[in-house]
Amino acid sequence: MRADLAQADRAAAVRDAARSWRRAGILDEAALAAVASRFPDDRARAGPVFRALLFLFTVIAVGGGTGFVAMAIGGHDGVLAGWSLIAGLALAATTEYLIGPLRRRQGGIEAAASLMAIAFLLAAAAWCLYSSWGMDLRFEQHLWALCLIAAALAGAAAWRWGYPLYAGAAAAAALVAAARLPAPRALWILLPLAAAPVLLRLVETPRLPPAHRASAVAVLLVALAALYLAVHLGSWDARLVEELGGRPAPVAAAPLAVPSHGGVPRWGAVAGTALMPIALLALGVRRRRLPLLLAGAVTAAASLVTLRRYVHLLPVWAALCLGGALLIGVVLALWRYLESGPGRERAGFTAVPLLGDRGRQALFEAAATVMAFQPPAHAAPPAEPQFTGGGGRSGGAGASGEF
Repeated sequence: MRADLAQADRAAAVRDAARSWRRAGILDEAALAAVASRFPDDRARAGPVFRALLFLFTVIAVGGGTGFVAMAIGGHDGVLAGWSLIAGLALAATTEYLIGPLRRRQGGIEAAASLMAIAFLLAAAAWCLYSSWGMDLRFEQHLWALCLIAAALAGAAAWRWGYPLYAGAAAAAALVAAARLPAPRALWILLPLAAAPVLLRLVETPRLPPAHRASAVAVLLVALAALYLAVHLGSWDARLVEELGGRPAPVAAAPLAVPSHGGVPRWGAVAGTALMPIALLALGVRRRRLPLLLAGAVTAAASLVTLRRYVHLLPVWAALCLGGALLIGVVLALWRYLESGPGRERAGFTAVPLLGDRGRQALFEAAATVMAFQPPAHAAPPAEPQFTGGGGRSGGAGASGEF
């Protein structure tokens, strides 16, 4: 990562923490001003709305401009591939210039330029693969190589420019490429298990800038998703990981029947589907890590849906209502348990929001209020008189008549 960008991200993290402390009443205005003076912001930034608009407009402008040039030059596919390579390298250099000399961060334009650079470079690499290996091959036979190239490009972008989304995409692409190797399901189990302790240490180390720590969180979430997919019962029955590796699945068995590839491994998948959410929640509580708690909650919901798929105890509507009621009950019980503890906390956990963004919370409350209190429907307006035929009346000087 660029040294100046890493320093700017560290200073931004300190300023964000100071603003949170100020909202919580821990710091006063003088201390907040001192922090802002000690860690000044030297980057050109934009708000969330303008950032999204600038990102969208940049993507449209770059896509339209490169498409116009591609239509103008025409010619063989090799010419278009060369133009994609040139455009990708130019956009990568533009991103470097925007983040470096122009000192832009969270501005939208540099993010769009980096995304388009990866897209154009990947398109050029795809054409090279197809031209060298032959167009008669299926797309699945090129997928592993394209995934490796995508993982390299996204990983380099995440490391150089500090985008956690690219780090997660790189990890996902590398796992898809690993599915082409022998025993892909075993790899999807062993690789996340081996990488998880390292990633947890990277998430907490102060040696990395905040963007790289966030990238480690993204990679960790992708690795946990791959691990859950590898031990999931539905994935085992559908041979999903093997399908990604280009190995056709056997003929589907009858509903609720043990597939031909069942046995002890399938019972292991049943145990993994049930136990992995519990392990993630326990690890999240022990390590005090919100990503692990979120991963445990998501996998728990997926496991409950899987249980409903294999064991038809209730109708879908009844299962959803019961699940929602149970979740509400668990939340209320947990809140009451934490509130009743000494100092309204237990083992370091509390139900009181700490260092929260009150402005964002007020925005959500206002949105919920607007959605709940909508104006009543107006009554239908009275019907206007319509024209009826039959002639009219006219007359004068005491005479009258019809026409």
